Amino acid sequence: MTVFALLAAAIVSLITAQTAAGTLSISQQHAILAEGQAAFREGALLLDSDPSDARDAFVQAAQRWTTLTDDGIRNGPLLYDLGNAWVQAGELGKGIAAYLESAQFMPNDARLAENLAHARKLVSPQFGGGDATHGLLMRLIAWHTGLSMWARIGIFTVAWCLLWGMLIVQRVQPKAAWRWLTGIGLVLSLVFAISVTVDTFRETGTYGVVQRDGVIVRKGDAASYQPTFDEPINRGVEFRILESRPVWLHVEFRNGQDGWIPRDTTTSA
Repeated sequence: MTVFALLAAAIVSLITAQTAAGTLSISQQHAILAEGQAAFREGALLLDSDPSDARDAFVQAAQRWTTLTDDGIRNGPLLYDLGNAWVQAGELGKGIAAYLESAQFMPNDARLAENLAHARKLVSPQFGGGDATHGLLMRLIAWHTGLSMWARIGIFTVAWCLLWGMLIVQRVQPKAAWRWLTGIGLVLSLVFAISVTVDTFRETGTYGVVQRDGVIVRKGDAASYQPTFDEPINRGVEFRILESRPVWLHVEFRNGQDGWIPRDTTTSA
């Protein structure tokens, strides 16, 4: 199957995911969204005077919005609000997971980046973000991580039209300039087709976030193995899954260290 056939399948997959019907009617969705917004506002008002009631209100907001995401409604603003509610409620793991998913829809949102950075600072212990080589690599592929899926599909469409338009023009009036434009269209089409295809068909559940405090990272997939670190890790710690087993996950943390953690203490991101 060619890259372009895979891209077509990717677009169909995205459209299907976006239009999949849930069980809630439009009016129910609007009502649940409004209930979550009202609960969040109440939590914000109580934050200084009654932190306990404020937390309950933030949890209620998060639960209402989770009803929407469970019904198949997933977009950047909703997931961003969900992350805010969970973080305010003290559920760093759930909050960071929601922020990370929101970033897939709006990767250049400054408020999202700021709130995610703040939430990460609250996580204990702190895991660094990798070495200089990794940082350079991320800068080199910033076009991939910094553009939304639909923006990349749009660029591919323009480049694809340019490619075929120049091929037709060359048949009528051959010129060196047309060959250059044809080459540009071909390169951009390939690059963005691969980018969209990789993101659409990459393995789900590759990344995750710890959801509980006091999780002991071990050197093997059983409680009998020695701990990897001197101290347990807590909710909000992010990781990449290296190997998945029924009860345990072999994970790599942001600083490159690895170990095994119980599957039921995590959520995918």
